[in-house]
Amino acid sequence: MNDDPMIEEFFSEVNDKYYPQVMEGLEMLEGDDVGSGIEILARPLHTIKGVTGFMAGFEPASHFTHKIEDFLKKVQAGEVESSPENLTLLARGVNMIFQVLEQLRDNDVDEEEQEEVLALIMEASSTGQSDVGPAGAGVEVETRDQVTILRVKDPRVHLESQYKPIMSAIMCVEPGDRILLDLSDVLTFGSTAWAAVASMGTTFKIAACHLSPDAKQMLYGWGFDNTIAIYPDEDTYFTTQ
Repeated sequence: MNDDPMIEEFFSEVNDKYYPQVMEGLEMLEGDDVGSGIEILARPLHTIKGVTGFMAGFEPASHFTHKIEDFLKKVQAGEVESSPENLTLLARGVNMIFQVLEQLRDNDVDEEEQEEVLALIMEASSTGQSDVGPAGAGVEVETRDQVTILRVKDPRVHLESQYKPIMSAIMCVEPGDRILLDLSDVLTFGSTAWAAVASMGTTFKIAACHLSPDAKQMLYGWGFDNTIAIYPDEDTYFTTQ
């Protein structure tokens, strides 16, 4: 893979820009400045996840980075305790992103070590969420024709506690995959909630159906239809794909 000039340009960016940023963020985590450390880490990880998702042969790096980024966001949101053990695990996962990139370039991938880290992250995430309720509460998740359908059950989605389950469910989907929000049971959907969902539109292919007049007016009024495709119902969505 290393004969491709685009790949070499990406690795040059990784070494000269993203890796130093990550090291700065990890140093802050070690110095107990968790909030600032996570903010610094979030930017390069998000970029690496996005770029590798469109690089042939490097999709596994995008998927792995997505899982690490998800864990980082849970620590940031307080869903997972920022204990020394969890911060050490986070640092290990972040460092492994660069190992995975090098392994993919050299065609020598160690999937066993990746699976070990992801298993530890899953365990830490489930333990950390025990006091705040199950992730995705208020959202029923289904799969149809390789599309993840999120059926939102809260009649009013305005507060963070109301749209957070939607965001958690979205983050469980692989980058680039299609997501359909079924808002049949939703009466009102606030601009802040739409903004949160729309912010994921560069990573996922998001559509929504069964919008109430109020939810539709809010979405179009704020221009979120530029990111979120709207369909009258589920059948129309699938017949047009």
